Amino acid sequence: MEALERHDSRSDEQLFQAWVNGESCGFENLLARYQGSLYKVILGWTRNPHLSQDLFQETWVRVIEHREKFDPSRKFSSWLFSIALNLTRDHFRKAGRERTDADSDRLEFMSAPGAGADQRLVDKERMERLRDALLGLSEVEREVFMMRHFGFLSFQEIADALGVNLNTALSRMHQACRRLKKLMKDQT
Repeated sequence: MEALERHDSRSDEQLFQAWVNGESCGFENLLARYQGSLYKVILGWTRNPHLSQDLFQETWVRVIEHREKFDPSRKFSSWLFSIALNLTRDHFRKAGRERTDADSDRLEFMSAPGAGADQRLVDKERMERLRDALLGLSEVEREVFMMRHFGFLSFQEIADALGVNLNTALSRMHQACRRLKKLMKDQT
């Protein structure tokens, strides 16, 4: 599906509207654009690959079921990540447990192409340290961090997805980065 996305330069909102108007490749291109980043963000929230896959799929089911509720004045990415976040929160609320009980804490990371074995090992160790440090963030700090660094959303898109103002999103990110820096420094 990635090849589809590269050939279509329309905005997310244009692709969404094309899909609503019956153009199936509009939906396919949206899915291709967000499959990696959305899954990584959900995985960062849940820290459970199986649950993340289920929530990823349910997010897209909700997009399909509620397409008529999309407000074209909003960014599609904000709406999409908001759906995913709400589904994740609902899951943990219904389960009556915290996210820390997941059996896997994997964040996907790839070294630069052509990196040697030593560099790949260093990159892997850094990612493990980051994963451990992310566990020390509050839920709201982790949400913002994951949307920004793994979902590649702008701060305005994050604010829209979380239903907060831009300054709140920026403040949460600042707090998350400050805390992550401290937590990672403490690990050394």
